[in-house]
Amino acid sequence: MKICMRLAVMAGLAVFLASGCSSPVLKQDIPVSTNPMGARIYANGQPVGMTPGTVSLERNRSHILTLVKENYRQEDVVIERLYQKDKAYLKAIQAGVRSGLFFKDAAMGVGSSMTSLSSQEETGEAYILYPPAVKVALTPLGGIGGNDPVAPSAPSSPGAVSPDRSAGYGEAPRMADKDFAREVVKMGAGAALTQVKPIGKKVETSSSSRSYVTPGGTMVTEKSSTSVGVGINPAGLVDVIDTLFK
Repeated sequence: MKICMRLAVMAGLAVFLASGCSSPVLKQDIPVSTNPMGARIYANGQPVGMTPGTVSLERNRSHILTLVKENYRQEDVVIERLYQKDKAYLKAIQAGVRSGLFFKDAAMGVGSSMTSLSSQEETGEAYILYPPAVKVALTPLGGIGGNDPVAPSAPSSPGAVSPDRSAGYGEAPRMADKDFAREVVKMGAGAALTQVKPIGKKVETSSSSRSYVTPGGTMVTEKSSTSVGVGINPAGLVDVIDTLFK
C-alpha cells in the first residue's frame, strides 16, 4: 500500500513537472520521390513541398502523405508509427534501476521507469516511422485499366486503418503496470545484489561445559560448541521478488 501511495504521488509530480517543461516532439525525415517528378506533396492535408523532396514528420503519430500531379491519379501513402517496444522498455527500466539504486527506494525506481516510458511516447522517441522512404510510380489518368479521366481529388485526411504488418510492427500493447513494476524491481534487485558478496553467517546451535580437577589439584572448566555456517546467494533473492509479484 505504501509503495502504491508513493507511486501515485510521484506520478502526480511527474505530470505537474511535464506540464511546465514538456520536451519537443522528435521528427523523422522521410524522402519522397515520384515518377514522373513534380508532384505536390501533402502531409495530413497540408502542402509541404514537391517531389523529389524530404518531409519532416513527427514520430509520435501516424501520417498520410498525398501525392498530386495534374493528369495523374492521386496517390495516398500511409506512414505508420511503429512502437520500438524492446528499445523503449530497456531505456525505461535502466532509468528505473539507476534511480532506485541511487535513492535506495524501489518505488522511486518504478516511478522513474514509468515516467521515462511516458516521456518516450510523448516525444516520439519510442516510435519510428515506416516506411522510411516513399517512392511512387504515378498512374496516368485514363491509362491503365481504361478508366475514364477524373480530376485529382482533394488530399485525404488521416485514416484509422493501417496496412497489416508482421509481428514486431505496429502498435504493440504496453506491458501492464504490475508486470512492468515487477521487471523494474527484479532488475534493480539483481543489479544491487550482484554488487555484494554472498552473505555468510556463523550460527551457534548448541554448547556445553564440564569441570574437573587435575591430579595436581587444579580446577579446569572446558567449554565446547557446535556451529553451522549458512551462505546465501543474493542473486537467488530475485526469484523471491518475482514470486511476491505473482
